Amino acid sequence: MKFAIESIKKNSGRLGKLRIKDSGPELRTPLLLQTTKGGSIPWLSSDVFESHVSRKPQVLQFTLSTMDQMAEALAQWNSGGGRGLSDYVGLPGHLNILLLRDPCETTPSGGNDRDIQPLFTRRGKESLTPERYMEMVASFKPDLYQGLCDADTNLESAKKRVQKSVDRTEKFMHYIYEHRANVESTLLAPIVGGYNTFARTQSIKHAREQPAGSYGGYIFEGFHTNGLSATTLDSSKLLPIVEHCVKQLEEDKPRIMPGAFAPLTILELIRQGVDVFDTSYAYCASQNFKALTFSFVQDAKEHVPFLDITDDAIKEDFSPPMNNCSCLTCQKHTRAYLHHLYKTNELLGPILLMVHNLHHYITFFETIRESVAKDKLPELTELVRNQNTKSQVDYSIAVNTKVITKATMGKGFAAAAV
Repeated sequence: MKFAIESIKKNSGRLGKLRIKDSGPELRTPLLLQTTKGGSIPWLSSDVFESHVSRKPQVLQFTLSTMDQMAEALAQWNSGGGRGLSDYVGLPGHLNILLLRDPCETTPSGGNDRDIQPLFTRRGKESLTPERYMEMVASFKPDLYQGLCDADTNLESAKKRVQKSVDRTEKFMHYIYEHRANVESTLLAPIVGGYNTFARTQSIKHAREQPAGSYGGYIFEGFHTNGLSATTLDSSKLLPIVEHCVKQLEEDKPRIMPGAFAPLTILELIRQGVDVFDTSYAYCASQNFKALTFSFVQDAKEHVPFLDITDDAIKEDFSPPMNNCSCLTCQKHTRAYLHHLYKTNELLGPILLMVHNLHHYITFFETIRESVAKDKLPELTELVRNQNTKSQVDYSIAVNTKVITKATMGKGFAAAAV
C-alpha cells in the first residue's frame, strides 16, 4: 500500500493519494469506505448500487462480526483459484478492508479475557485468539485488515479498563506483528486508549517501535461502542485526544476512523488530519427512517439535517425527499410515497432511503475534497453547522420509537435490515 500527501492546508487538513494495491486505482483522501453487513451493502443489490449509487470503484468495509461464518467457505474459494473477497460476495472490481466490529451496531461491553478477544456475531459471542484471528485473515484474504485489539472503551471507561485495553492490545499485536508475513494483506496498526492521552501515547509508541514496513496505516479504536453511540460523541472531548494522537504519527501513513460520526464531527476530524471514514452514518439514518437532507452547497434551499419519513405531516407532500438531488429516489419518488412505504411496511422503503443516503454522503465527500483543496473547509463546516437559521441543528440520529427492534423483525423495513 502506498500513501502520499498531495497537500496540507493551513485551515482544512490534508489531501492524499492512496493506492491500496499496485494494480488498483489511485484513491483520493479524505476517503469514504462503503459499509457492508454480511458482505452486502445493506438493502442494495450490487446492480442497484453500481447503477444508481456509484459507478466508480469503491473500498468495501467488511466486518468479521457479520462474516465470520464464511471463513471455511472463503478458504476453499481462495484455495481453488477464487479471485478474492469482493468477487466472492458479488462485488467484483472493488477493493476491501476487513474490520473486527460492525460500526452500524452497538458492540456489547464485557467478556474480555487476558488471552482472547470477544467477537459478538449473529450467532452469539465467539472467542478470538491471535492465532485464530490470523487464520481467519488468511482465509478471507482482504486487501487491508486491522490488527486484533481491545476497543471496549468509551468516555465513561475507568482508567483501569483503559489501561487493560492497551496492555491486551499490545499482547495481541505482538503475535500479529510476528506472523503478519504469513498473510498477503496489508496490516493496519490499531491505536487504542480511550480518552486517556497517556494510554494513547503508549499504544502509539508500541506501534512505532515495530520495524519499518510492519504495517501500512493506523486505525483509531476505542472512542465509542459503535452504532448510534458514535453519532452523539462530544467533540470537545474527542478532538483534543485525536489531535494529541495525530501529532505523534508519521505523515506518510493514512489514518482511519470507523464509526457513524455525525457530519459535523467528520469535518472536524478531517481538519485534525484523519483521512478515512465510512458510510455507517448513512445506514443508521436509513435504519431509523431518516432521509439525509443537510446542505453542503451555499445556494441550497434545504435547512434541516434529515427528513423523518414516519412524520404524518408529509403524507400529502408530493415534493422530492430533497430538492436538487440527482439520485434515483429524489428523481422518481416523493416524500408522500416514502411515507406510504413506511406505513405499509414495504421493502422498497429502505431500498429507496439507502439509495438516497449513500448518494448524498458520497457527494458530501466529493464536496469535502474540493473544500480542502481550496482551503475552505471552515466555511463548509459553518454551513453544515448552521442549517437552521434559528438554532444550530442536532445531527444525532435519535432512536425513533418506531425504529427496528427485535420485536418487529420479520416484516417490512425490519426484515431488510438483517
